[in-house]
Amino acid sequence: MRRAVPLLAAVLLLAGCSESTTGSPTAGSTTGESTQSSGKPTSTSKEPAKRPKTINLKDVDPCTLLTDAQRGELGLDRPPQKSTSTVHQSPTCGFDRSDRTWGTTVVTATKAGVEFYTDGSFDAEAQQLQVAGFPAVLASTPKQKTSCWVAVDVSDGQMVVAQTTSVNGDVEQGRLCELAQQVAGAATTTLAAR
Repeated sequence: MRRAVPLLAAVLLLAGCSESTTGSPTAGSTTGESTQSSGKPTSTSKEPAKRPKTINLKDVDPCTLLTDAQRGELGLDRPPQKSTSTVHQSPTCGFDRSDRTWGTTVVTATKAGVEFYTDGSFDAEAQQLQVAGFPAVLASTPKQKTSCWVAVDVSDGQMVVAQTTSVNGDVEQGRLCELAQQVAGAATTTLAAR
């Protein structure tokens, strides 16, 4: 009986989170997820079976995660800027556009997993989705309508985060969330190909 309760909770959680902000529901894949999660921890960010592979972000330079071609497609034509996240205490790289409409920061966080965006540590509305085959969380907040985050679960306690920001406030949050998904997808694809 004790195993049935976590399994039921996981099934209900996965069933409620089968849609992303773009695209259509993936009911078929959700069914597969729930059957594979039996006997595993109920935290969706800790389900290793859902990752195509586990990637260690230690020593990964976030400035190398968007190729020149990917940056060109997104219009991110300014030189990348290395920094450190004060929130995640991990390396970051800023990619901006010359027209200053929006920019993005990619973080290779090694001290927190995607649960940072779902467990109340970050005051945001979070929605689960998949990015390049990896479990991910899309986070937005009414308090910061000029930003959107996508965190990709690449390893237990590690994530790639793409934060998009409207530089002058002209880009709507919904569009920023679409762009964050594109950036996260590009960065994760580059990382997974290594």
